[in-house]
Amino acid sequence: MTPPCWVTDLTLFDPFHPSPLMSLVAPLPRPLRAGPDRRWSILRRQYAFEGYLHALSHEAAGRLFRKRDAIGTDWDDYAKLGEINDLAVEFTRLETDQIGARSRELFDQVRAGRQLFEVVATAFAIVREASRRVTGLYHHDVQILAGLAMCRGAVAEMATGEGKTLVQSLVAYTWALPGRGVHVATANSYLAERDHHFSKELLSFLGLRSALLPEKVRGPAKRDAYAADITFGTGAEFGFDYLRDQLEWFRTPGPKLGERFLSGILGEPLPGEVALSQRGLVYAIIDEADSILIDEATTPLVVSTKEDGPHRQPAPFTVARDIAAVLREGEDYYPGKRGVPPSLTEAGKKRVSSAEFPVPREVLRRPWIRYVENALSAQHRFHRDVNYVVQKGKVVIIDEFTGRARPESSWKDGLHQAVEAKERVEIQAESQSAAGISRQRFYRLYENICGMTGTAIDSAGELWEVFRRPVVPIPRHQPSQVKVLPSRVFVSEEAKLRAVVSDIVQRQRGGQPVLVGTRTIGNSEKLSALLTASGVSHRLLNAVQDAEEAGTIAAAGTLGAVTIATNMAGRGTHISLSREVLGIGGLHVIALEMEESRRIDLQLTGRGARQGQPGSNQTFLSADDFVLRRYLPGEAMRLVAARADAAGEVHGGRWESHFVKAQALAEKTRYESRQSLLRHDDWLSETKRRL
Repeated sequence: MTPPCWVTDLTLFDPFHPSPLMSLVAPLPRPLRAGPDRRWSILRRQYAFEGYLHALSHEAAGRLFRKRDAIGTDWDDYAKLGEINDLAVEFTRLETDQIGARSRELFDQVRAGRQLFEVVATAFAIVREASRRVTGLYHHDVQILAGLAMCRGAVAEMATGEGKTLVQSLVAYTWALPGRGVHVATANSYLAERDHHFSKELLSFLGLRSALLPEKVRGPAKRDAYAADITFGTGAEFGFDYLRDQLEWFRTPGPKLGERFLSGILGEPLPGEVALSQRGLVYAIIDEADSILIDEATTPLVVSTKEDGPHRQPAPFTVARDIAAVLREGEDYYPGKRGVPPSLTEAGKKRVSSAEFPVPREVLRRPWIRYVENALSAQHRFHRDVNYVVQKGKVVIIDEFTGRARPESSWKDGLHQAVEAKERVEIQAESQSAAGISRQRFYRLYENICGMTGTAIDSAGELWEVFRRPVVPIPRHQPSQVKVLPSRVFVSEEAKLRAVVSDIVQRQRGGQPVLVGTRTIGNSEKLSALLTASGVSHRLLNAVQDAEEAGTIAAAGTLGAVTIATNMAGRGTHISLSREVLGIGGLHVIALEMEESRRIDLQLTGRGARQGQPGSNQTFLSADDFVLRRYLPGEAMRLVAARADAAGEVHGGRWESHFVKAQALAEKTRYESRQSLLRHDDWLSETKRRL
């Protein structure tokens, strides 16, 4: 893409060396290992150059968000910070009841018509002082800057461990002043419960009622949660409740002619009025914004109902399973690659159609060939302890980004039943979609959204293009002390795991705690077995071993602790370290392989060296790693044949660059999928507008 005509000097706008003219842009809070040419190629690889520059433009952000009830005017955040610091000194002299009185005055002023941008400094100073008195925690200047950026509708990129929950309280209080309801959306229920527990007392002190959104329930409990000033919940649950309200609205017959007029005169509610849970989509604060808005964009929110009738019979799925088992790859079907499902060849279609068919045609919901292709997908694309687990005789999906189980979710179009047939468990009735919406389309329905995350810069162009949200990097409160050790490359997974075990044994002898991140449940359990055989005490955290999650995380930073975890130990996980651990180098993080998204890797390594503490991380790679085998199979074969030492480790060469390239191909594939979904969402919105 051709840069805008007003760009004459790329160095001036280099996000890795930002100009002082860009007052809101601070140096990126992570070390960089690529040269200037490589840096710009990474940016251009996936995201629009022009969109990225716009995302960093303070002036553009100010123009965009200058509207009623939004904070977005062209203020200088650093000038606001000075004003807040002056007010904070003044508020320290006030009695506790006077702080509450100032808060009530602010409520009255805003609800009488005063704009939020006029009171943001006072609001932040009140929350700052209240937090000091209630929680003992005082907002640092960088947290204030992050809150100001979010109040303008931006996505604040804060390094892991910089106190995003405290920042959240600033924005939640300010946006709650108009009394229209604020939704705090988190990546999972664990984070929602944690943030609500932390903020509840502080918000109550300020005169606000907060609530935790209950899951899997309807009725008064949900309506009461949404009636609160600030509602905490998972990003998905907010979307599901929106869909349920829409269904309830359409299913309930409207008032008869003259009833609405009569009810207005009498001051009585309409007969049969719809009891909706939500009271509108106004303000949303999105924690881990890149995960919810980018990574999960293509995962639809669907409200389903179980099917009744003849289609509930399991016979089509079991017969399709048995037929798929005898089909020949390359002759009868193509296995598919890079997200493309297996498909039958012409010869395979003839073979499947001509086979003896013991299933009545009237029980089929789709063409018979589709059942067989689903069975092939279940065999070749969906793997136990990777994509799903079997718990209590049921197939439970594993979220690829968080590593958590999703017992209420199911694959659509008969695919879930095909996997159940493969595992020979009870085949559940297919779900019928009653309503659905993509996550990115749902969050575009809010009047105002903002977010925070530790890994937003790589997605800055896309966040601007889709949501018109600029990304504002926030400087660290303390300089980083992270040690990034060189990656190690091996010819096989077995050699890699032996090296990892050896490294863990050495570090455990020295007392240094170790966190090992794995891509799948199977890999975590394989490494666990090797450590057990070597006599290394450790803890395991995955979707199967999740009963003691809180205890496992609490113990992960103690002397000599070894923790093996999937992505469950990534986003939002805080590992506390003792003084003794800090003295021997802090937490050491081992990545067992590269993920398909660089952001997931950064979230894992971000568990160590937080808040200026010491820490280290290292990545172990092998020719058997999923990202290399799937996206660059030729390079994987070359690595297998490469010259290695007796331990199977490859030295020299540029093997790590091949893994980086494979990861870039994976991100490009996902980006193209999101762009296709975006075009579909835009078409739906345009069609709705015309109708």
